[in-house]
Amino acid sequence: KSGFSLVMNHPACVNEITLSLNNKNARTKALVLELLAAVCLVRGGHDIILAAFDNFKEVCGEKNRFEKLMEYFRNDDTNIDFMVACMQFINIVVHSVENMNFRVFLQYEFTHLGLDHYLE
Repeated sequence: KSGFSLVMNHPACVNEITLSLNNKNARTKALVLELLAAVCLVRGGHDIILAAFDNFKEVCGEKNRFEKLMEYFRNDDTNIDFMVACMQFINIVVHSVENMNFRVFLQYEFTHLGLDHYLE
């Protein structure tokens, strides 16, 4: 509990954790997504996660937010733990929002990145 509050209160901590998605180890990426999903469910956490992925976009030179995440999801299809963590994270990010318009916007972000097509 105290470790989690330190993470939530440190301004750059979640950004650094999110940047750990660039690690080559699929287990590390899965653990990162599980931690980010947990942060997302805490009051104020959803905004922190979206800001961290905005930072990730800038640092990694993405054109769209979540671009690398979707690239890893499509290309790392041999690691079931990572794929499950990724889908859980996406579901939590999209569905933990009460505002229906914002939820649709987040769904569109993932649809635009090819999630629907890949899942088919």
